[in-house]
Amino acid sequence: MRTTVSILLLFLMQTLFSQEFRTLCNTGIKDIAGHRYKDAKENFKKAAELASNDKEKIYSYANLAYSQQMCGELADALASYNTAIELDKDEITLIQQRANIYIMLDSTDKALEDYNYILGKEPHNTGVLFGRAGIYTAKGEIEKARSDYKLLSMLEPDNDNIKLGLAMLYRKEKRYNESLVMLELLIEGSPHVAEYYIARSDVERELERYELAMMDIKKAIELSPGNPSYYTLQAILHEKMGNKKAAAESYRRAAEAERNK
Repeated sequence: MRTTVSILLLFLMQTLFSQEFRTLCNTGIKDIAGHRYKDAKENFKKAAELASNDKEKIYSYANLAYSQQMCGELADALASYNTAIELDKDEITLIQQRANIYIMLDSTDKALEDYNYILGKEPHNTGVLFGRAGIYTAKGEIEKARSDYKLLSMLEPDNDNIKLGLAMLYRKEKRYNESLVMLELLIEGSPHVAEYYIARSDVERELERYELAMMDIKKAIELSPGNPSYYTLQAILHEKMGNKKAAAESYRRAAEAERNK
């Protein structure tokens, strides 16, 4: 009788834990949807402690990692992704998300390892190809970047992000006219996208066309006034033009925008 009661209590406890796990996860997902990432983080931490199998642990740690990432806790997010991936080393989505964290942490070689692993299994994964092409561009590995962008352009010929990546590759190669033509076409098609003006401003700055570069930065700030990096770029350009007072004001606005993020 005592053994039977013990078994029933154990079953009841497992049922309660399972219900609590589901409740924590459901609440955590609602927190993420509502951008309450600190609350989501705490709920998924508790869920991970209650998880009774690998599937539940992977789900908990994956969502915990995302919540930590959105809280700016990148090292913790990386650790959580590593824990989830250790439980399932072939989970492509988690490996891709970990690669994104590596990029944010400037660990591009680690990100490249993850991207290469994924592409070995999914050679036409456009998100990963795009990420790898960006790394190759930044590292100056032009032929590798060009190869990835060529494949991307075949897979998604109308993707404006790929066209922007190509414009950045042209800039890296100092093929400035081709870069400017690509950017002008993007701006003509989507004049509301601040990033295109910033990219064109970068090319114009390298060509020492400072007045044109400043016009594009001002347009980007008009479209996205809360982006602190745009004010920093504006400050750098003011410095190049010898406008120290204007540069100081732009740095001040950059700091203000950063505080208000």
